[in-house]
Amino acid sequence: MNSETHFKTHQPATVNKVKSKLKLLSLLMLLMQPILSAQAKNINATRIAASIKLDGHLTEPAWQSVVPTTDFLQQEPIPGNAPSFKTEARILYDNENIYIGIMCYDDEPEKIIAREMKWDGFISADDNIKLIFDTFDDNRSAYWFGTNPLGAKDDALLTGFEMSSFNEDWNGVWDVECKILENGWSAEFVFPFSTFKFYDKEKQSWGFNILRAIRRKNEEVLWTSVGQNLGFMKISSAGDLVGIENIKRGNPVYLKPYFTAGAQFIDGESKYKHEPGLDLKYGVTETLSLDATFNTDFAQVESDRAKINLTRFPLFFPEKREFFLEGKKTFDFNLGGNNTLFYSRRIGISNGAEIPILAGAKLVGRVSDFEIGAIDMQTAGKGSEPTTNYGTARVKYDLFNSSYVGVLATNKVSEKGSSNSFGGDINFSFDDFLGNQNLVVYSAIAKTNESGGSKDSWAGNFFVDFPNDFVDTYLGYRFIQDGFNPTMGFVSRRGFKQLVYNLSISPRIHAGGIKRLDFVPVESSFYYDNNGSLESAQILFSPLGIVFESGDEIGFGIGRTFDRPNEDFEIFDTTKVKAGRYWYTTYGCGIETNPSRTIFGEAEVITGGFYNGTNTSFEAMASVTLTKHFTLSGDLAYNKIKMNNNSFSTSEVGARITYNISTRMISSVFAQWNNELNEANINYRFNWKPNIGSDVYLVLNQLLSTEGKIRSKDFAVLAKVVWMIII
Repeated sequence: MNSETHFKTHQPATVNKVKSKLKLLSLLMLLMQPILSAQAKNINATRIAASIKLDGHLTEPAWQSVVPTTDFLQQEPIPGNAPSFKTEARILYDNENIYIGIMCYDDEPEKIIAREMKWDGFISADDNIKLIFDTFDDNRSAYWFGTNPLGAKDDALLTGFEMSSFNEDWNGVWDVECKILENGWSAEFVFPFSTFKFYDKEKQSWGFNILRAIRRKNEEVLWTSVGQNLGFMKISSAGDLVGIENIKRGNPVYLKPYFTAGAQFIDGESKYKHEPGLDLKYGVTETLSLDATFNTDFAQVESDRAKINLTRFPLFFPEKREFFLEGKKTFDFNLGGNNTLFYSRRIGISNGAEIPILAGAKLVGRVSDFEIGAIDMQTAGKGSEPTTNYGTARVKYDLFNSSYVGVLATNKVSEKGSSNSFGGDINFSFDDFLGNQNLVVYSAIAKTNESGGSKDSWAGNFFVDFPNDFVDTYLGYRFIQDGFNPTMGFVSRRGFKQLVYNLSISPRIHAGGIKRLDFVPVESSFYYDNNGSLESAQILFSPLGIVFESGDEIGFGIGRTFDRPNEDFEIFDTTKVKAGRYWYTTYGCGIETNPSRTIFGEAEVITGGFYNGTNTSFEAMASVTLTKHFTLSGDLAYNKIKMNNNSFSTSEVGARITYNISTRMISSVFAQWNNELNEANINYRFNWKPNIGSDVYLVLNQLLSTEGKIRSKDFAVLAKVVWMIII
């Protein structure tokens, strides 16, 4: 064999080896891209001697003396791409505050979208800036702040894996001013250090990230944590805010005395109210906060949305009262769905009626590797409800990078007797599974005890979740025994074992105006009774969902439902579903438009079987932004049901008119009606924030009967003044 022949014989093999190595290298680079984009980055805070004048302009010498951070990358629509416009970030601090200045360059500032002015409004539909601080640098909790070019304020407390628990009802003490300029827009933030909890040490290192949204382009850019399976809320991949030294959180006492006065007129009878009260917040340590309340009043809280229940299980209503909202995620104990061991609406509310709260206290924060929370509340007696003491305690111990093991206990005591519950849970959360994939493994077990209660009073929840950009799958098992009765918790049903499996596949294609496709091969839930017989089931298949580059979405689905009620139950008026076995199929489609549009909304139609009959349901929501001050919105839920040789319909309607005078002065009218109660509830709320932490409210509530001749059933007018004093 000559050398030429030898060369020719081996050349293909050599070339193939090189090609294979290049392919392998390319694949590794592709797989590594999201990891490389998530490498740790630092941003430095510079100490200044004089405070900053908050006016939205970044022209002061202190700002200009700092070299800005500009290395932002696109996260949406295509992770890692260069942004359309440049963004600059600067950070300053003094002994009391941290200041953040963001300059958002824009070649066409006249096209900047800015409409929201309400505190905790929907700034995501506008151009916006969002900040996230992990002040403990433990990847377990964070503070979230946002604004838009009008200077609207939005804030939240984040906890859980991927910061999935988003408590937007928390209101921190901070401020921001924004300006629309000839070359873009700027934002100037100030945060007192007392707003945060952090460790008492000489040099601080906080997890930190910045998001800028360019809404007309449906573009989001990040400072760090860029890539698939990453993103703004993935705090474990955030950068580090460094350079803050020798600062103290301090332990100021925030006093919020308030006075409520008003009148209520019910069926010709008059009741008058004039009561003082006090809320208090005290930083026990740099990492622990104590909240106390005396003669608690929630007059300004908007009424719950009335719902027509077409199931045989109770409805779940979210907490709206401010005292219970801050730190509420500390007390979460997941038993599947809305089932939980602690449900704060059991305190001070009974069968929809308010029960006076005499006083209460809440302690939330961290001690070393422990996250702790405790609540103790005392309610007054009212009607058949005796004066009652409610107590709960929660402890979580940190495991690994973002996992924990925890316990929760509750105790309720009144002259009617006592009850208590106890539970333990363990959560393993990983963001580096198989390289850069997310994985959550969770297990919880709980037991209740009450006077004369059943021994079969256990509940449990176990699941494995794989929540990722391309594939999202979930497998879970839950059970609740017949005697499980958390008197300070919530359960929708008892005496079951449940299996859950969900799978969705969402490839990004970025072609033909389509951003990504969503396929749901299966979304399933099976309930079994104590004998192992199938009690109910729901199986959903979605052959196609489309998310467009424009931000609009459409989807289609087919559902198969089984239910085996053991006794008759009423769903509407006098219509009953008979005990028996029912299988039926439904078909649905839905559409959702980009909320950055002047007119946007969503709609869904589902039609098919319903027990031994049929149902066609239609739900829709629409919002119109006329100006930055004036917004109209409304929603409708309608069901046309045929069953038991009868035909009937259900209707629920809601409408809201919002007029925002400024970012600190808003007013709104909300009206709701449904044809089950045949009542129209009209609520007017005016809120003025003269300074951060202080509020003036005026609330008018009119309840009208629409059955037959329209008449007034209840009219109330209330005024409340809350003034924050810092000592």
